[in-house]
Amino acid sequence: MTKLVAITGITGGGSVANTFFQTPGYTIRGVTRNPESAAAKAWAAKGVEIVKADFDDVESLKQAFKGANVIFGVTDFWNIFGNPQSKELKKPDQELVEYCYEVELRHGKNLADAAASTASTLDRYIFSSMAHATQSSGGKFSKLYHMDGKAEAATYAQSLPELKNKFSQIQAPIYYQIALEWGLPVEPTKQPDGTYRMKVPGAAHKPIPLGNVGLDLGPNVKALVEQAPPNTNLFAVGEYLSWTDYLRIFCETQGLPYGGVDELTYDEINALIPGGLGHEFGLNVLFAFEFGYEGREAGIVGPGKYGIKMSSFREYCEKADFSALLSKQK
Repeated sequence: MTKLVAITGITGGGSVANTFFQTPGYTIRGVTRNPESAAAKAWAAKGVEIVKADFDDVESLKQAFKGANVIFGVTDFWNIFGNPQSKELKKPDQELVEYCYEVELRHGKNLADAAASTASTLDRYIFSSMAHATQSSGGKFSKLYHMDGKAEAATYAQSLPELKNKFSQIQAPIYYQIALEWGLPVEPTKQPDGTYRMKVPGAAHKPIPLGNVGLDLGPNVKALVEQAPPNTNLFAVGEYLSWTDYLRIFCETQGLPYGGVDELTYDEINALIPGGLGHEFGLNVLFAFEFGYEGREAGIVGPGKYGIKMSSFREYCEKADFSALLSKQK
């Protein structure tokens, strides 16, 4: 029997959709705000059903999820952060990142409520979550908004009787791309002596969890559907690397001379990347160093439990196109 998989965020990535699209026995329904976008039309051209829904309209989500056997839900803090309207909609004295937290949490709860409405057909609702930084750190990291909003949405989903034994969550690590493809001022920079250096938050020698999320998330979500029991919390980490090894491997694969890494404090990364982005990024890394990126919840499992081969950072560097980054260094 063919199973229907409803996927939110289908136009923003594709790993989950690609994985199920290539697996016999599944039919995909892509859920998007804009069915007329080029990405949505590209999926439709492949034969994927594309339906319109808005995360602020729970009834539209219920219709989009109707009859689904599997639902993959993902909210997007950074899309809210980058929306110019967010600055207009937030309270006058409110930090933008706090407003984004409120909106993302509302979206996450709406997704859960819509998923619960499909209980008669639903086998699994999988939500892309993160650790609750405030709880895991005992209150030390109490304003990591892009983490806590997702974690609280996951807790809400777990509280719904209709989703009992139907819910699992997946946590993504820090993206391999973060300092290489996103144009942040932490990217490797050519020095007067020809070597390449990076400015990074926290200690350069401590390992942090990284991964090629755009490629590897799909197989992990598929494992949650086909192999894992309900109530699984899967941390889809590719590998642990220090910032020093991150830059060294990048330089080795690109044939560039390695220069070293400059460590930044929270205040320094916040000043380098103002407006809230540096705050979230800097605290994110510092939290990972001290408490573990995935948090302190018991029973969290990794990809190895289900035999999933994850992409290494070296493999990512060998295949990625860094021409945009390197062209700025001449």
